[in-house]
Amino acid sequence: MKWSTESEDLLSGKTEGEVFEKATMEALYKLMSQGAIEVFDFPISTGKEGNVFRARNRDGYVAVKIYRLNTSTFRNISKYLQYDRLSSVKKNRRGAIFAWANKEYRNLERLCEAGVRVPQPVSHQGNVIVMEYIGSETTPAPMLKDAELEAPEETFDAIVADMSRMYHTGGLVHADLSEYNVLYREEPVIIDVGQMVKREHPMAQGFLQHDVDTLSHFFSRFFPVDRDEMLQRILEEKT
Repeated sequence: MKWSTESEDLLSGKTEGEVFEKATMEALYKLMSQGAIEVFDFPISTGKEGNVFRARNRDGYVAVKIYRLNTSTFRNISKYLQYDRLSSVKKNRRGAIFAWANKEYRNLERLCEAGVRVPQPVSHQGNVIVMEYIGSETTPAPMLKDAELEAPEETFDAIVADMSRMYHTGGLVHADLSEYNVLYREEPVIIDVGQMVKREHPMAQGFLQHDVDTLSHFFSRFFPVDRDEMLQRILEEKT
C-alpha cells in the first residue's frame, strides 16, 4: 500500500492501528488491485464507527470510508438491517459490519439512480467503501453545521427536494438526517446512508418525522420553518 509523503505522520501509529485490522488490509489490497485506490492522502474524519480518508486513483480524488471492525457502536443496527433483503443480519459483529457497509454502498447506488445528491459510489470490499470525494483539492467540504450558507432557504429547499426524491423515487428514508451528515460544497450532499430504511419499514414514518424535526430545528436559526409543511412537501410526490 502506498502512502503520500505529506500524510505519512497522520496515517501512522494509533490512527492506522485502530482502523486497519487484517481483514481491512485485505479489503484495501483488493480495492487497490482493482484500481479503485492508488494513493492515500490524508484523513478527512474520524469517528467511533470508523474513519474516512481522501485517496486518489487514475480518475482523481476519492473518499475511502473504513468501518472499524472492533467497534461496539453497532449493537443496535439489526433494526435497520432486518427488513433489507440485500443485507442479511449476522449474529457476529464482523458479519454485521460487512452487511452494513454493503447496505450503505447499495443505498448510494439507489440514491444516485433516484437523482438524490449523494457521493457517487465507486467500489467496495468488506468493511471499506470507495466513493466520490466532496471538496476542493486542499480541503474537504464542511458539514452543513459548519458551512457558511449564503442562501439558507435555497439549501433547505434542495434538501427537502432530495428527501422527497429519496422517499418517492428511491423508496427510502434516511433515518438519521441532520446537519452532521450533510456536506456543503455549492450544494448540499447527503452522506452516511447505511442506516437508511425502506419506505415500507414499520419504523419508517417515525424515522422520517425525526429527520424533519432535526433539520427544521437546524434551519430555524435562519428563518421560520413549519415542520408540518416540511413533512407534507416530502410526502407529496412531484409529478
